[in-house]
Amino acid sequence: MNTEKKSFQPDVYEKFVEKSANLVFVLSENGKILKANAFANAQLGQDLQGRSFKSILVNFHNQFDLATIKESPGKSYPLNIKKPDGLPQTYHFMFEFTDRQIIAFGQFDHGELDEVQKQIIYLNEELSNLARELHKKNAQLHRLNQEKNQFLGMAAHDLRKPIGLVITYAEFLMDEAAPLLDDEQVGFLETIHRSSLFMKRLVDDFLDVSAIEAGKFELDLQPADMRHILDQSLQLNEIQAAKKGIALEVKKATHFPRMCMDGSKIEQVITNLVSNAIEHTHPKTAVTIHLQTTEDGITFSVKDQGPGIPPEEMNKLFKPFEKTSTQKIGGEKSTGLGMIITRKIIEAHFGNIWVESLLGEGTTVYFTLPLKKE
Repeated sequence: MNTEKKSFQPDVYEKFVEKSANLVFVLSENGKILKANAFANAQLGQDLQGRSFKSILVNFHNQFDLATIKESPGKSYPLNIKKPDGLPQTYHFMFEFTDRQIIAFGQFDHGELDEVQKQIIYLNEELSNLARELHKKNAQLHRLNQEKNQFLGMAAHDLRKPIGLVITYAEFLMDEAAPLLDDEQVGFLETIHRSSLFMKRLVDDFLDVSAIEAGKFELDLQPADMRHILDQSLQLNEIQAAKKGIALEVKKATHFPRMCMDGSKIEQVITNLVSNAIEHTHPKTAVTIHLQTTEDGITFSVKDQGPGIPPEEMNKLFKPFEKTSTQKIGGEKSTGLGMIITRKIIEAHFGNIWVESLLGEGTTVYFTLPLKKE
């Protein structure tokens, strides 16, 4: 029998070290890295040769010292290695000292991995619990929002009739009884009438918002003439403009195709936008209104001659109950709902609405509607 022993092959050892899934370093006496295996270079994301071993450590307690380690051979040291993502990873190191070199062997801390996995499982459970709580809270908020919309709609609907009666009787007294009243009493009637009109506008806005949030905002789409809708709207605004000595300068194309839209809702949009422009325009000036056709539909714009809106407040325009610092010239009151309702109407028609403004030069509101022929 051939009992000849095979000699140890150094290249086999080198390959084993190079392929090992542990950190292996050859260090100089002063701690400089002379060589690192492939796993070490891969874990730290760079070629480590020539660097100080201490520089790759997260030395929390500043206690790593090769001289001290040399005095306790065979002892394992938990050291934290700096990974490329900046997070530390714990390895248990053993050091073997030769005449001129130091072999550092680092083994992954599986206990730390187990702890991390436990933490991940715990956090996932916490996240699941929070997700369930969030779902419950969202369901509660949805229910409360529905109840709020229902109450808001009922209250606004019930208020419409008495407010309408106050407006009617105030107008009757102002027309018929004014000659019998003194200036102070006429002033009282005008205040009652003005406040009642604001209350009616507020109630109408509440009803619209309630319908929008309840998902009951429906359009009555019918063939309509955009020029006719504009003319109808301007009839309501001309009296308001005349009282402030403001001219309505209207520019519109001569030919418009009949388009499919909810005419009353678009009239509401134009009335609201022109009314806002009048309220923000200085007396004895003008509000400019453009209505033009495009290849894709129509474009409407209304420009006031007011103070303009600060750039940092533009995002408030289409938020419910939000108001900018820009005051209306005549001190008129606002519900803070007009623009959000206007946007909802335009978007329901698959159109776009936006605002451009310069401080001291006024504000222009635009909207477009796509061409949908009858």
